[in-house]
Amino acid sequence: MSKAMQQATCSCGFSVTSENRNEVVKVIQGHAHDEHGKAMTRDDVLAMMRPA
Repeated sequence: MSKAMQQATCSCGFSVTSENRNEVVKVIQGHAHDEHGKAMTRDDVLAMMRPA
């Protein structure tokens, strides 16, 4: 059985989709820091995630 795909989308439209929640968290945290100068906690990103 495969894992469910998860997606998180930034308010600017940047989106990441993966079966791996940790990957989604890492990519969104990096994007928020690099593109917006913001720090996001793991909980912040998890709250953004939706099934893809």
